[in-house]
Amino acid sequence: MTKNCGYVALLGRPNAGKSTLLNALLGTKLAVVSNKPQTTRNKILGVCSEGNSQALLLDTPGIHKSDNLPKMNQVMNKVAWSVLKDADLVCYLIDVTNGWHEEDTLWLDGILKKFEKKLLVLATKTDKVKIEEVEHGRQNIVNRFHDLIEGVKSVSELKCQLIGDFPLMVSSKRPTEVASLRNYILSQMPEGEWLFGEDDLTDRPQRFVCAEIIREQIFRQLGQELPYKIAVVIDIFENKNNVTNISATIVVERDSHKGIVIGKKGSRLKSIGTDARISLERHLDRKVFLELFVKVKSGWTENLNMLSEYADLQDPNDVN
Repeated sequence: MTKNCGYVALLGRPNAGKSTLLNALLGTKLAVVSNKPQTTRNKILGVCSEGNSQALLLDTPGIHKSDNLPKMNQVMNKVAWSVLKDADLVCYLIDVTNGWHEEDTLWLDGILKKFEKKLLVLATKTDKVKIEEVEHGRQNIVNRFHDLIEGVKSVSELKCQLIGDFPLMVSSKRPTEVASLRNYILSQMPEGEWLFGEDDLTDRPQRFVCAEIIREQIFRQLGQELPYKIAVVIDIFENKNNVTNISATIVVERDSHKGIVIGKKGSRLKSIGTDARISLERHLDRKVFLELFVKVKSGWTENLNMLSEYADLQDPNDVN
């Protein structure tokens, strides 16, 4: 039987729903999800296998203007753009509740002119608004995209092939829509041998996934107080007698951030640990003993070595 396999890049502005869609397509929790922009920092690969096709889904940080922002934001942008060189299909996500932004014009213009394969534009979060608002958002995307095309000086500058409905409306909360999108993506994969086993979920080690699960709870519990300059490092990960022992350090940039994470008499850190342990047990399907510590590392978001150590985030231009 002929097999098909290809890379699918999930691109879009921050908070467009990329990580939520990745988790929905995989049918399990892999990427951090929160309602805060720029939650995803790394390129995360999820393996979706069905029938004779395998799609390697690349979740990416939200692409955004990073001029004069911390080095971390600049590297996140480069990580997002770096997936184009490997992708066989780009899914560009636009949050229908927020509509088209000027940054969408900028990023899609770059994709249209640089990417030479297939492009699928998705309008996401359609479950969050009324039907008439969804239609208004869809029409807004159509009109703005046509304006973008008309602004291109030459049709020859358009390198990629636009496929599917434009835009394809999808809610990650509706299983039938997710299943339909999954089948469509798998049908677009080029011929080629599978790169992962049928039961593989990701190329990321278990330590990385567990660190992300803990970081998700930090995002969820700190709300508007959230210091974005936070990382989670797994120091100990070992299985003993049907229990997984995990010791993790929460890295912050300021003493004031440390106080926010710990909370009054340690109450917030305890709450983060409790909810993180429950999520970890659900993910690992076993009992978990979790210890959390907080450490201040001033300036870590501006130091490439510390970005690599604490956030597993490397500048693609610096990787051989």
